[in-house]
Amino acid sequence: MSAKVYAETKQACCIVTLENCTTCSDKNHCFVLREQLAFYNRLGISQIEDDIDADSLASIKYLWQDSTRAKKYDPSWNYAEDNTRAYTHPIHPYPAMMIPQVAGRLIDMYAKPKAVVLDPFCGSGSVLLEAFIRGYDSYGIDINPLSLLISRVKTTPINYKQLQNKLKSILETVSATKKISNPDFFNIDYWFKPQVASKLASLKAAIGLIRDKKIRNFLKVIFSFTVRSSSNTRNGEFKLYRIDDEKLLNFNPDVIDLFKARAEQNIEAMSELWEQFKGNETQVNILNEDARYRTSIKDALVDIVVTSPPYGDSKTTVAYGQFSRLSLQWLGFNGHLLDIDNRSLGGRLDSDNLPMGYSSLNLRYAIDLISRVDKKRARDVMAFYIDLNKCFIELNRVVKKGGFLCMVVGNRTVKGIQLPTDEIVADFGELAGFRHIETIIRKIPNKRMPSKNSPTNKAGELGATMTEEYIVTMEKTR
Repeated sequence: MSAKVYAETKQACCIVTLENCTTCSDKNHCFVLREQLAFYNRLGISQIEDDIDADSLASIKYLWQDSTRAKKYDPSWNYAEDNTRAYTHPIHPYPAMMIPQVAGRLIDMYAKPKAVVLDPFCGSGSVLLEAFIRGYDSYGIDINPLSLLISRVKTTPINYKQLQNKLKSILETVSATKKISNPDFFNIDYWFKPQVASKLASLKAAIGLIRDKKIRNFLKVIFSFTVRSSSNTRNGEFKLYRIDDEKLLNFNPDVIDLFKARAEQNIEAMSELWEQFKGNETQVNILNEDARYRTSIKDALVDIVVTSPPYGDSKTTVAYGQFSRLSLQWLGFNGHLLDIDNRSLGGRLDSDNLPMGYSSLNLRYAIDLISRVDKKRARDVMAFYIDLNKCFIELNRVVKKGGFLCMVVGNRTVKGIQLPTDEIVADFGELAGFRHIETIIRKIPNKRMPSKNSPTNKAGELGATMTEEYIVTMEKTR
């Protein structure tokens, strides 16, 4: 029997949903759908009931082509020797932080007077602080409670003299405190030595007595850092790995000294922000929301988006949830609020919206190649990009026509295949109503990233992470 011949649709790609596919009058000739079916069959995902002859479909390798988009390497964006710790930027470590110079330069390039800035993946608030010190109102979105706390404190000038007095009071309270019951969360004894947990409990109790919310939140950020530093976790890791038993025997951190030293550093950082911006009426709006869905931001309110989305499925790349988990448990968060990695982009495969991933020809080819090596990893990668594509729909809603989208991404490697994320996000953007302007390539000398990661989550199996990133700029045209 001869194979069917499929004509290309009038529209080469579309952002679709399963419901739209099953009711589309053009589905028997749909160029996107027929390639999806081949991929779904290989992964064992039967999502679309159709009579399309999937067995006759060939590889989509012929779709791959070199980019025709404007792209260049510009060393002036590297900022290898620049100070990245101005103002309150260094108050708390956080994975894959965007350096202030990149965020500030993008804002300077594209923000008009009285512009509104948005970071839909605000992390530790680097973009928000750069917008704040320039006098631009901003919105920051994140699902991680620790991210929201750090971002709020980082962008809130507080009288540093009050902080100095409160630190002295806290230390006196803790020194006079008798035994405080430790919080009860899973594996607390595994991650904290008894004397460490006892001191942390005393600190937490003393901080909880502070009435001024701004000061209390400031001290919570220091407490979070102290939790990380005094825990039995290995230094320099984003995932939760315990110190080797032999080294753990000699690991006896002084919790109060750690807290005091960090507090003094952060108060010094805050003094700079306070002295220069204590009368600043610029608004920073921190939203505990999800950019994959409709947010509380009004239609066409935003002038410029500056953001760096997660690099991929957090289980193997940057584990934001694992990085935050111990701090959040000590701060009293529990349940689904700790399940950040599964709730983040790509945490779970949204099988109802699989076709969304195929709106990018670049992604279709990359997924096809990965699926031939490892079906599970291909599903993980697909899950991430489906979720990322959802964000473009929301960005299209909130950004003004003529507004700008600046997205800093890394082209990570999965199973030896490099994912062209810069091209994929440009594909998503163009389909959502943005026009690609240019892509700038920069080296990553300072970004807080592990030099190695564990792509298989197996001990001893390491792979190099990104050493460069891509700044993709687009303009909203419709």
